[in-house]
Amino acid sequence: MQSTRLIKFLKTLSSAEIRQFRDFINSPAFNKNKNITGLFEILYEHYPEFDSAELKEDTLFELIFNNEKFEYFKIKNLISDLFGLGKEFLAFNSYRKDNYAKEKYLLQELRSRNLDSAFEQTYKNACRSLENTKVKDENYFQHKMNLQFEIMSYYSPKKPNVNFHYMQERLDLFVNYSAIFMLKIYNIMLHENNQNNYNFDMKMFDNVMAYLKENKIIDNPTLEIYYYVLLMETTKDEKYFYELKKLINKYREKLNEVDNYMVYLHLDGYCATAYNDFSRTDFLKEQFLLAVDYPVSDTTGSGKILYPDFLNQVKKAVRVNEFDWAEDYIEKFKNRLTEEKENTLNFCYGYISYKKGELDKALDCFSRTNFSNFIIKIQVKILLLQLYIDKEYYDQALLMIDTFRHYLSRERSILGSIKTSSMEFLKITSDLIKIKSSFAEKDMDYKIAGIKKEVSNMSNNRFGIKLWLLEKVSEL
Repeated sequence: MQSTRLIKFLKTLSSAEIRQFRDFINSPAFNKNKNITGLFEILYEHYPEFDSAELKEDTLFELIFNNEKFEYFKIKNLISDLFGLGKEFLAFNSYRKDNYAKEKYLLQELRSRNLDSAFEQTYKNACRSLENTKVKDENYFQHKMNLQFEIMSYYSPKKPNVNFHYMQERLDLFVNYSAIFMLKIYNIMLHENNQNNYNFDMKMFDNVMAYLKENKIIDNPTLEIYYYVLLMETTKDEKYFYELKKLINKYREKLNEVDNYMVYLHLDGYCATAYNDFSRTDFLKEQFLLAVDYPVSDTTGSGKILYPDFLNQVKKAVRVNEFDWAEDYIEKFKNRLTEEKENTLNFCYGYISYKKGELDKALDCFSRTNFSNFIIKIQVKILLLQLYIDKEYYDQALLMIDTFRHYLSRERSILGSIKTSSMEFLKITSDLIKIKSSFAEKDMDYKIAGIKKEVSNMSNNRFGIKLWLLEKVSEL
């Protein structure tokens, strides 16, 4: 029984939900089979583990059917029927929580039964409730469009050839709904294209963007926000970054939680691209201010924080010397880490110590980490190598360069861009060590000029490696 679909389903139910399911099964409106009720009551006694020997098919059969001869398919069918009721319960529960769906189907029924007074009052209440919502996203426009269809269908047989305005209003609502929906899809497609190099056929993209450019967006914060997100992502023009930042401050209360977070991700991503791809530091303060506004991203849905998000927030603060904020963040949220807690805290304390100039402490903290995530593992290796060079531990640094190079060569899951920039970093740091450990060598100026050129030609500044090398080269 442990591996059956029924038991797997029952294990997903909270204590409140399984009590609701019990009421559901005992309601004659949903179930009139007493054997199904009996099966559930036996299982209910073993919630939530369901690991009793009593839950074998033959034992269940005997408990339910008493002295009848065991029939495998009879008990199997009963289990299947109970699972079927479980699926109905999930659908019913979901419907019960969806006020928009309840209003839509209630209006349909009232209209079809010619219950005019009840229809008009229900429609009026639904419209009032809808307009009182702060968030006017695609769900708002879709429901308003459905309500418009119901009132249009209600009046058409009563007052034909009069209410043409309903048709126009419904089309306008459909355009607003479709525009938001399409812009959100385009947004995801662009993100996946950038992250995974997948080329989508973004049908009607140019047409939709041209339409929105030519027609002023009125009273539609969600559409306006995503329009500027796409402008920022496609043009990379920083004026759209600042425009989007103004809009999010203006509309924060009029966007749902997911859309607010998506805008934060795009603004943060723009700052990260400026730093990682173009070695720009002028957006680091902007990125930190975004972290202040959005300190926690609960992408797990459980109140926990993913460790890569945690350490990235700390890095954003440390890069602009906001040490107090970084340390307060660690203390406030460290107990919400999902995993890798000790590694994450050592990384964060090491990063803070390094920026403060406490090199020995930083070296100790980073040496204590052992992440499974290869991206963070690479960051740690880079930081340790930088520390070895800063402390003039050149023998250890050269040894690490060799082992690091072998690690990059054999690790197949590393993205090509990260592997390329890391290999460039190792080659230049090796040259840097040779120059730093040489005295009065011939052609020193020529070699320094060569290494400066190599740094300038690096493919990117991922993990801050290009800026760090520029700083080291300037010290030669």
